[in-house]
Amino acid sequence: MNDDDESGYSLLEVVVATGFMLMVLVMVAGGLSLIYSNFNRVDELGTARDQIGNSFRRLDKELRYATWVSKEGQVGNAWYLEYATTTDCRQLVFNNGVLTRAIWTLPGTTPGAPTTIATNLTLTDAGIPPFKVYAPGDQPFATPSPSPSPSATGIDNGVGKDYELEHSQIRLRFTGRLGKTTLPLDVLFTAQNTNRNTPAANDCSKGRPTA
Repeated sequence: MNDDDESGYSLLEVVVATGFMLMVLVMVAGGLSLIYSNFNRVDELGTARDQIGNSFRRLDKELRYATWVSKEGQVGNAWYLEYATTTDCRQLVFNNGVLTRAIWTLPGTTPGAPTTIATNLTLTDAGIPPFKVYAPGDQPFATPSPSPSPSATGIDNGVGKDYELEHSQIRLRFTGRLGKTTLPLDVLFTAQNTNRNTPAANDCSKGRPTA
């Protein structure tokens, strides 16, 4: 007598087992996809934070101790801002999501090769430039209390509408964007070496293109 069971599995058992295996694979794949997505988001957030941090750290000392600051201006699709230090002229350019800085010395009028400060940038709000300069004597604060939305002058503040600046102030406002991750920068620098007696004209302004 042969005691070996050679009946095998029924079709129903094979179908049930296959369905169970597919269900487990789908669950595992979904979990791996979520882990991979979260990892990418953390990586994107870190990159965006680095871009914004670089912009702040590299410009903090320069703008804080600038001796003259131009008015912001747009030429073509690019935004420009020039400022003077005690030794040279410097120019910020925001164009196609890239922020660069160029340096040159007077009496020259041609900026040197630009250095990239940050990439993957966008305007935070359409129609509001990435640079905004307020001169000594300006009254940029339109409302007497903080406001969650930009005022007509493009700045939120709560010091009172009659407050007058004693030094030039430079506002940088843009957003780092990488994949689905965004990280805004909105910071105001005070050029402490400027005052109401700082001449409006400076030869550093000649480094800006006209067209």
